[in-house]
Amino acid sequence: MNGRERVDILRTMASTHPGGSLSPQRAREGLRNGEFAVAYQPVVKAKTLDLLAVECLIRWQHPELGVLLPGSFMTALEDAVTARAISYFVLETACRQLAGLQHSGVSSARAAINIQPSQLADKELSERIVEACSRNQIEPSLIELELLETENASQVLNVSDYTRPFEKLGVRFALDDFGSGYSSLAMLGSTRIQTIKLDRAFIAGVPASTRACTLLTSILQLLDRMGFLVVVEGVETMEQLRWLSVHPEVFVQGYYIARPQTAILQAVRPFN
Repeated sequence: MNGRERVDILRTMASTHPGGSLSPQRAREGLRNGEFAVAYQPVVKAKTLDLLAVECLIRWQHPELGVLLPGSFMTALEDAVTARAISYFVLETACRQLAGLQHSGVSSARAAINIQPSQLADKELSERIVEACSRNQIEPSLIELELLETENASQVLNVSDYTRPFEKLGVRFALDDFGSGYSSLAMLGSTRIQTIKLDRAFIAGVPASTRACTLLTSILQLLDRMGFLVVVEGVETMEQLRWLSVHPEVFVQGYYIARPQTAILQAVRPFN
């Protein structure tokens, strides 16, 4: 059974058994039982491999099903209460890990935390960021909130009442999986984001396909002129990294750079 088949089966389990092993209720129980953990994947500059950030990735260490990636329990994550609880868990964990980096003398990296777009309308989120950063003696500017590219994300990122509390703290916004179908280039002209993470489909055909190279080059040049920090996701080969390194302001993330690590120090040490 390949990975995609396993995810499909797990999603079916979650949708057909609302009170079952992957339900929102079970996920919240898992949080209380200490079944969740955070893995960290570096984001580095393509040209120099200088560290920019670590993306904080949730993992469910399910007692019956083993270690689950978010795609396996998406039904639970689509529940607002569960998504909020998991986001707060990731935030608290990441802040503790960032504080540990500082105490060990390792250069701090920005922590990118995935949230649901609707959470920007929740005043508690900005308060939680302030509390977690204060408790761990780190600056809120080390936090970046990643929103998956959805129609809702495009809407909320254009509402200053939602984004202003975070901007005052120095918290950055990133749009994840850009190019997967919901946002338009026109939207980027007014949206309140600093980082664009390109969907892995853009790099998949590089460098073998001339068309893929031309398309990605054009997008990188456009986003650079618009002032966005650009991360190319899904870098899997040396050839892809070499091709991207020609673009001096591009950042990369993917298995060729580093796989997610359960300890943040292990994730960032090769790039310090």
